[in-house]
Formats: sequence, C-alpha cells, structure tokens
Amino acid sequence: MESPDIMSSNVNITDSNESGNMQHHKSEDFSDLRDHVIANFQKPNLPNINVPEKIIICLDICYDNQNSLYRLGDGTTFTPVNMLKRILDFFLYSKHAINKRTEFALLVLKDSEPCWLQNFTNNLKDIISVIDYLNAEESTSEIFDFEKIFQILKQEIQIPEYCQADCILPPPYVVRMIVLYGRSNCVPQIPQDDPYFIYLKKQFYFYTDILLAHEEDCALYKCEEIYDALQDLDNGYSYVYEVSRNATKIHDCVAKLLAHPLQRPLQKNTDYTFGCRY
Repeated sequence: MESPDIMSSNVNITDSNESGNMQHHKSEDFSDLRDHVIANFQKPNLPNINVPEKIIICLDICYDNQNSLYRLGDGTTFTPVNMLKRILDFFLYSKHAINKRTEFALLVLKDSEPCWLQNFTNNLKDIISVIDYLNAEESTSEIFDFEKIFQILKQEIQIPEYCQADCILPPPYVVRMIVLYGRSNCVPQIPQDDPYFIYLKKQFYFYTDILLAHEEDCALYKCEEIYDALQDLDNGYSYVYEVSRNATKIHDCVAKLLAHPLQRPLQKNTDYTFGCRY
C-alpha cells in the first residue's frame, strides 16, 4: 500500500533535481551571454553599417608538396592552390551579391616576394580572370618577410580616418586584407617594429583576416610555428582560421569570412548554431 507514495516521492525528488539543473544551465548560459555582451562593448564605438568594403585578397600561390590534394565528396581532387582559387570564386561572387559596391584587389605571394597584380575593382571578371591565370610555384624559402607587403600597402591603399567625435557617422568604406596562406614550411616574419604595420594596427577601419591552409602531417612541417607567426597580424579584431586538407572545412572557413567587419562580433563570441537553445 505504501509503494505509490514512495514512487511519488521519488518522482518529486527527480523533478526537483532536473529543475535545479535547468536553473544551473540557464545561469551558465546567462553568464556566457553577459560575457559576450561585455566583450563586444569593449570594441570601439563604430557604426554597425554595411558600408562598402575594399578587400585585398592576399593569395599565396606556393606549395610544399605537389602530391598534396583536397578531395571533394564526389571524388574530384584539387591541388592546394587550385582549391584556394575555388573558394575565392565562391567568396568573390557571394560578397558581390551582398554588396555590389564591394571592391577587390589582388596581392599575390610568390616564393619570396609579394606582387600587386590587380587594383581595386568591383568588376568580378577583371579580378577572376587574373586569379584564373595564376600558376602555382614550389616553395623554396624558409621565411616570408611581411615587411614587403606593408611597403606595398602603404603605396596602394588609403584608410578612412576615425574621428571619435563623429564615431556614429559611417565611413565611406572600410579596408580589409584577407591573407590566404598555403605554405607549411615557410614561416612568415611579421616585423612588429615596422612603422606602417604599427600604424595599420591602430586603424579602426582596417582589418586583417587570416586563413591558413596547411599540410595534414604537422609533425613533418612547421604548421604550428606558421600559425603562431600569423597571429601577430591580429590587432584583436581579426578572424583567424586554420585548416588542413579538408575540403568541407575550408569552404566553411571562407564562408565565415563573408561577415562584414563592422557588423560581426569578436571571433571568440561567434555562434553558428541554428535554432533555440532552450
């Protein structure tokens, strides 16, 4: 006769525990959300507007291993440089569809020298035709000096000036450099004392994003050293990704780079899940 009461008591205890766990999870979720909001308030007070972008595609055309391949689900294979070209096509067409005033320039990283190949243009045919005719080169250098890139940028770009008194007014455009680095044995050298690099890191309307596409067996290469070196380009507002020979992941990474610098959160606060969390 007492069994029903015992069962009822157990159910109540369980419900109470579940309720406590739910409250605990909600408290954790609220705490995470609060931290994200505070972190974003720490960003400079910039207008959250989709102003035109001037995007510098900084494309590495060198490879370490000529037998290294990306493989799609249907069995199609791509060399590392051809895969970077493929995802660039996707990126260029997608950004152009979002805002047709977006302009693109092309800066190519050869074995030891950068080369400015295409001035800013919003004509996709112009820049895609230049990219299509690029040939891959074998990497023979152990270091790549980014100071040469900064020298080119100093000559080729103008960055809108940020004025705190007028911070709510949108700039005419923002400038973003996207570094697509494909080498696994050539370590970038980022001169922290370079005057123009110091200037770039202080500009609120200049951004640098990074996608490192490296070889799979990092024990045989300098992948970690290269990744750590590229982090020096980050002024706190960059998006930085790394991927090995995974065709799906490299497409996912370049899709995340479509976000406008003035409208995206800090990378550590991004959330790409769908649906309600509760």
